[in-house]
Amino acid sequence: MGGVVRGSSRSGTWLCAPDRDVARLRCDMERFLHDGAAADMSALALELGLISMAVDDPDTEARLDAALGTLRRAIDDLRGLGSTLYPPVLVSAGLEPALRSVAERRDLRLRLDLPRRELGSEARSRTGLLVADHLHTLCPGSAVRVRVRGRRFVRVHITDLQPGWDTPRHHRAVLRCA
Repeated sequence: MGGVVRGSSRSGTWLCAPDRDVARLRCDMERFLHDGAAADMSALALELGLISMAVDDPDTEARLDAALGTLRRAIDDLRGLGSTLYPPVLVSAGLEPALRSVAERRDLRLRLDLPRRELGSEARSRTGLLVADHLHTLCPGSAVRVRVRGRRFVRVHITDLQPGWDTPRHHRAVLRCA
């Protein structure tokens, strides 16, 4: 995954963003999990639900209900894994909704300072993955400020303060995008 610490200095750590091939691969993997495996399992869950309605034996019905519960948890796990690989709304809704979605799932307090004009698709994808990967490393309840500037050379500055810490940490990245 991206968001790997590349180095540190007095001004904070430098993060390494995923390159365009890694971003494309992660997006494809998320789609495969969501549109392939999770969709197939959802269809199976629907079929099991219909079968359980036609069963008269209480023991068989209880076993089907237990299997259905297990299958639903597996679907949720697959979708969670897929969204960790690549936030699904990043492509459809953009950078801000994707990061807010990740922060909400992780119980983070997020402040965004994004460019007024939407980033290009490559810059949006790579920046979104960089920031989302970092958000996944934080403890619930952390306060995070993300500032993004530029279009061709995108500069990212993330400041986070985790519960129980006295001072915030600073992280930076510069991405060269087409």
